Amino acid sequence: MRSWERALSVLEALCERGQTAGHGWTLETELLPHHQQQVNALESQGLVELACREDRAELSALEGRPVRWAARLTAVRPRRSRLRPVPPPD
Repeated sequence: MRSWERALSVLEALCERGQTAGHGWTLETELLPHHQQQVNALESQGLVELACREDRAELSALEGRPVRWAARLTAVRPRRSRLRPVPPPD
């Protein structure tokens, strides 16, 4: 499997598990350690957000147990079109 295929697979898993959880976060219990490492690498590319201390504290309260690691997809903003707008007809 190519690296981009692995990355896509991990991103799809994050999306699916985040939606299932209802809070958007995928927790450490839901991914294997090597997938967590891939997620950490995707975070440096801006594709994934890792939970900060405050987010982990909130998730811990929701889950009723300590959450040591959590990640979710970064919101993707639509790109602006690089095409020039078509001027209105005279």
